[in-house]
Amino acid sequence: MRLTALPPSEDGVILAILDVDLLPGWKTYWRDPGDAGIPPQLDFAKSANIETAETKFPAPERIDDGYAVWAGYTYPVAFPIRLDQREAGTQSVIDVNVFMGICEKICIPVQAEFNVTVAPQDAATDYEKHLVETAFRQLPAQPHDGFRIDGVTLDDNGKSVSFNMHAPGDEIEIFVTGPQGWVFDAPQAQASKDGYTTFQAPILDAPQDATLSGASVVILAKAGRQSIETEISVP
Repeated sequence: MRLTALPPSEDGVILAILDVDLLPGWKTYWRDPGDAGIPPQLDFAKSANIETAETKFPAPERIDDGYAVWAGYTYPVAFPIRLDQREAGTQSVIDVNVFMGICEKICIPVQAEFNVTVAPQDAATDYEKHLVETAFRQLPAQPHDGFRIDGVTLDDNGKSVSFNMHAPGDEIEIFVTGPQGWVFDAPQAQASKDGYTTFQAPILDAPQDATLSGASVVILAKAGRQSIETEISVP
């Protein structure tokens, strides 16, 4: 595991990545693995001159380990991180505590702490720039005309959400996440018409007496090498 951070920009943005170099046969979790698993947790509370820190996640895959089906990664993965400085264009200390689950036949908790000082006068190597820029470039894109999601609805029984998807090709993998406590099953195709496919995602678990109406869900879709991600309000 390795943390790579570029020097801060003039407007106080620091781009970084957490590299997790998984050996063959090992796996780790996405930000919302489902009803089983430990999502990666990055705590920047001890950092100096850091106002906010956001960890981003590349598109995962759905993994069946024989005990459960969950979302994660079966290959080395880099998690992009955007940090905003409190005092732009000055020195910062990135102090991050990492806690995550790493799995082979069983899953074990792994904890690590990194401390990196970055300053505007630092010079990143071409290799460091390549690592960080590549990781950010591989994040899911915004929806566009050829690949988009429309019409999210909460079904009448309140036990699933449905939405329409226009995507390149038929091989589509979709992940739906909601507010804290909501867990969704893998969406299933219901019908196709006029270039759209209607998918339905059953709700596996939800907070007691809660409703999705008026809340938002995040939908990530993969088609070949393309992926998109969007947050949509549920009517």
